[in-house]
Amino acid sequence: MIILTDDLYLGVGNHKTVYAHPTDKNLCVKILHTPDDPDFAKESRYRKALGNRADKMTLLTKFFGEVETSKGKGYLFERVLDYDGKVCQTMLNVLDDTIADKNLLPSTEKLLLDFKQTYFDEKFLLAGVDPDNYLVQRTSPTERRVRIIDNIGIATFVPLPYYFDYFALKRAKKYWLRFCELMRSDYGKIFSEEFLRRLESL
Repeated sequence: MIILTDDLYLGVGNHKTVYAHPTDKNLCVKILHTPDDPDFAKESRYRKALGNRADKMTLLTKFFGEVETSKGKGYLFERVLDYDGKVCQTMLNVLDDTIADKNLLPSTEKLLLDFKQTYFDEKFLLAGVDPDNYLVQRTSPTERRVRIIDNIGIATFVPLPYYFDYFALKRAKKYWLRFCELMRSDYGKIFSEEFLRRLESL
């Protein structure tokens, strides 16, 4: 039994409440608002289909199974922290900081291009492109990477992209272009047209 107290509270979303693990800073516990949450079921099916491949995907956070807590059934996940133990920024934070300080633009552009490379290498399957669902993890004083914490997997009854690279890549391209559309519409003033085209090129 894991005892979850108010001081361990990290945040709440539409589908779950998240707590820090009481004894391991690298773990967090997610409590679903409803036991049959479709968002979590979708992510669980994706992780199951990936099997051992999930352990090699850097975008995907680690999942360690169900646990019993003082607030009911919980799900144990990797808590994404920076190399120095600090809380990660979201990509939304990074983009907003770049609007405020144009000196950050080169490092933000590198982050997005690196994200693109990893996203297609892993053929990651998304259900949304909200940058608030992407954490930017500092792995050293000079290096960062993206980790995805929500809107993972697909809801179709027969998820062909889970099992065939052709369909996975096709869907990955579709969602990457949606992400690029968001960058262009919401952040087009900070990025050059040349950079946006480079980001969009498939």
